[in-house]
Amino acid sequence: MDQQTLYYALIILVALSTILPVLTSYVNRKRQQKALEEQLEKRQRYLSTLQAGDEVILFSGLHGKIFKLTDSLVELQIAEGIIVYVEKESIMGKAKELLFAK
Repeated sequence: MDQQTLYYALIILVALSTILPVLTSYVNRKRQQKALEEQLEKRQRYLSTLQAGDEVILFSGLHGKIFKLTDSLVELQIAEGIIVYVEKESIMGKAKELLFAK
């Protein structure tokens, strides 16, 4: 091989060793972003099914019954006559689903 051919081969190797990791990183990032968006959409659908009277558990571990809810705020009854206001996003799930899941 002459020197010019070796030079072109070296350029191709450097280009491939630079492009391939960047390309795989980009593809993985897009895949993770898509999975995250699907999870967020699923969570939003789940939160939209909540109704007054549902017993829920918050991420903080607090248990209560939904007294009233709006788009982003929930009035949660944690004891007889005690109502606290929490963000809807702080709800982990319905108590029956979380405590008795198989």
